[in-house]
Amino acid sequence: MLTPLTSASAFALYQAMLLRSPRTPGDSAKVFVLGSLNLISLSNGIIFGQAACVISSLQKNEEGIQLTEGQISLIASLLIITNVLGFGLGAFIADKFGRRWSFSISSILVVINWIVLYRAKDFYEFVLSRIIGGIAVGALWKLVIFVTAEYTSSKTRAFFLNMVTTVSPAIGTALIHVIGNILHWRTVTLISIIPSVIGAVIPYFWVESPHWLASRRKFEECQTAFRKLHGNTTNSERELLLLLKMETAKFNNAIETNSEPTFKRLLIAFKRKYFWELLLMSMFMHAYIAAGSKLVFTSLAMVMLKDITGTSDVLLFTLLVDSFMIIGSCISLFIRKTSVRTLLFSTGFAANVVIVIFSFCFYFRNGQTYFNWINVCLLAMFFILVNSGPYPLLDAIFSEMFPLELKLYIFSISGVVLVVLLSLTIFLFPYIVNAIGYHGLFLMNAGIMTISLGYMWVKWPETKGRTLQEIEVYFKANNFDVEEVLSKEQTMNLII
Repeated sequence: MLTPLTSASAFALYQAMLLRSPRTPGDSAKVFVLGSLNLISLSNGIIFGQAACVISSLQKNEEGIQLTEGQISLIASLLIITNVLGFGLGAFIADKFGRRWSFSISSILVVINWIVLYRAKDFYEFVLSRIIGGIAVGALWKLVIFVTAEYTSSKTRAFFLNMVTTVSPAIGTALIHVIGNILHWRTVTLISIIPSVIGAVIPYFWVESPHWLASRRKFEECQTAFRKLHGNTTNSERELLLLLKMETAKFNNAIETNSEPTFKRLLIAFKRKYFWELLLMSMFMHAYIAAGSKLVFTSLAMVMLKDITGTSDVLLFTLLVDSFMIIGSCISLFIRKTSVRTLLFSTGFAANVVIVIFSFCFYFRNGQTYFNWINVCLLAMFFILVNSGPYPLLDAIFSEMFPLELKLYIFSISGVVLVVLLSLTIFLFPYIVNAIGYHGLFLMNAGIMTISLGYMWVKWPETKGRTLQEIEVYFKANNFDVEEVLSKEQTMNLII
């Protein structure tokens, strides 16, 4: 029978681990994992970008495929609606079998999605491909956000999260938008299979996530994997020590309270104030993401730009906006030079001002070509700003804000709201535009984004340079000092 470790025996265990462990540099293992995650994220961007090619073709009734506007809207939105199933699937596989297998299985589903889509000839086949693709991309989308944080250190976490969650998907989307303007969408589908196949194979060769190993009480394997990834610098040893102490304390606490199963720990979390505060914050973050219209543009780029410019020749307009989205994503990498709060709120509120100006310019457009370019440039400037700050930083915040052993499950709960909001934005998009126009749509979205940023301004602390354990302890005990929290009996019961 397992018994809780005393603080003295726990400390002795940590010291023994430190002395026994091999001292190996972690650059090669980390570069391999992060490079793989970037490829998988690029594949995710391709999935959303390729949807624009399919929708544009279906609207033109190409290949004799006759679908109603409602059916086309459903096909477009299903890719997002079924994400919630992927959230649950990804959480279960990643929790039970590890991070590597969750990526491989999800990528295999992406490959199946492409095969079904390539052969699709009627409404039900398109629906089937979107269901499979939605489940797969939902799992990968969430896993990329949370798992990347586990493979990086506190000093580089924000930088690599920006790269994986923002830059790579933007490149994938832009690439497929360009190819989709040149080649038939079925040919684009065949090309899209390639990164998905690679993404299904390479996770097998990863070092397993040290954080997952620690959450499964595999402490010796955890410290070996951690050093393969991060080496044995002073900072990495401190981060490893905090990880081991935190997970051992939670393990002991779970034994004492008879709450080892994940479901019981979730029930305990439901009774804690910090859980509901984080859940409420995630709702405002979801509202910002949905209102930011990035996903709508990614999925319906050619449709939107045809409406905004009044011309069907939108290749140059598409290249401009996609290029600016990539530029904005690359600018986000400069987070290493500034604080999270400074970059988030400066770019976030500036983006709101730009989109309000766009709304007025679009409303008063005079039909001249130069005015089309002004509107498209304003839209591009908006995406530069949201991709340089809010979008990558919100992903980073999602990766930090929930407890390690429960974060995938908690996000599956809060993610339902995100999926509903994103699905509605795509499904209702044509109806909203018909009712209030693009100027009304973006003006409404600017209001939602401003309210969401205002709430986060009040609630979110500066977390740059903090370990995941320090951030977790802060939201549970309002204190970044892990050692102090673990040493006080009155705060120990908060760590589950």
